[in-house]
Formats: sequence, C-alpha cells, structure tokens
Amino acid sequence: MAHSPARAGAEPKTRKLPLQGRQALPAADPEKRKRLLHAAVQTFGRRGFHEAKIAEIAAEAGVAEGTVYLYFRNKEDLLGCVFDETMDGVLSQARAIRGAEGPAGEKLKQLVGLHLSFLARDRDLASVFQIELRRSARLVERFSRTKLSEYFRLLDGVLKEGIASGELRSDLDPRLAVRILFGAADEILSEWLLSGESKPAADAEKLVGTLLRGFLACKHETSQGRAPRRRRTTS
Repeated sequence: MAHSPARAGAEPKTRKLPLQGRQALPAADPEKRKRLLHAAVQTFGRRGFHEAKIAEIAAEAGVAEGTVYLYFRNKEDLLGCVFDETMDGVLSQARAIRGAEGPAGEKLKQLVGLHLSFLARDRDLASVFQIELRRSARLVERFSRTKLSEYFRLLDGVLKEGIASGELRSDLDPRLAVRILFGAADEILSEWLLSGESKPAADAEKLVGTLLRGFLACKHETSQGRAPRRRRTTS
C-alpha cells in the first residue's frame, strides 16, 4: 500500500471543501450510504487510499460509480466520513466508561480495551486507521484536534480521578501517562497489523496491568517468592 501520486483524469474532479464543519450531502438511501462506507473501508484497507479508485468502491458496494457522488464529494470525503462515524461510535462508548462508577484502574482497562478491540476485530479498518489516515496531513490534523483529543481527555480524567482517590500515585503526570497508554496500544495494533498474526500480542488486561504495576518487582513479591537456586559446585 505504497503512497503513489494521483493520476490525471483517474477520477472526476470535485471541489475540495474543508473537512472541519463539513455537512453531509443529501442522500435518499441510508442503507446504500452504509454499504458505500463499508466498501470504502475494505477497498482502502486492501488497496491503500492513494491506489483505490472510486469505481472500485462503487463496484464493491454494488452501485454505479456516479452514485458515490450523491453521498460523498470525493475520495477524501469518503475517508473522512469513515473516520468520523467510526470514532463517534467509539467515543460514545468511551464516555459511558468514563462516567460509570468503579475504580480508575478498571476504567483504564476498559478504555484501552475499547481502543484495541474496535480495530482488532477488522483488519481492513485497522489498516485505514493505522496507515491510510496518517498519509493525509489534513485528516491527521483533524484527527488530532477533535476525536483523538477527546479520547485523551477521557483518559486524563480517569487518571486524575485515580490520583485524587489515592488509587494511583500522587506524583503521576497524567499528560505523560495518557501518551504512554495511547502509544503502547497504538504500537501493539501496528505491530499486529504488519505481522499478519491473528490477534494483537497483548490485551488491555495485560497492557494496563503492566503499566499499573510497573517493571520493578515489589518488596512483597520478592520476599514471598522462592529463593534463587544455588548453583551446583563441582569438585
């Protein structure tokens, strides 16, 4: 899925409008629009955004090529809608986790689990989020300023809640901790995507548990653990 320049005349030219504040185009059939979004995920995920053609997306959805333009302005608009609408659903679940009762550690596991699971269940969608979206500077900027920043705020709120309750250490830097959590989950997904493995190397329980416990053995564990075996001496 290498980045390649657009070919002249490959697709109908449309006026590019700002992604921020974009309004949906009128469409008669919501189910057809849903099929087009699903086809876009499959096509972008397997062919790459820059290699994919509107005609291929239309064929995957079972519609005429011109029908796509009744619902989306251009290929970038399609990619932006995939991103926006997927993230809207994820963030809705994340807000519910943030607002629920329970310890901060458990909420962190659920939030990171949501991050991992919504991409790990669909390799095409993971490819769109982990690779294709990041090839568009416009979409990366939109991603960082809106959806990603809200996800960071939700993680930050849970961390501060844990610090205030005494569950988490008082000298924890929430801003750094947010980026550690996100960065670790992001790397696990990228490694899984490129490796071809059936599932990511770690789940939220293992990832967040490792970060909450840290890398150092606590005194209780070392004192209760078995004494190291002595080496046998040879005469």
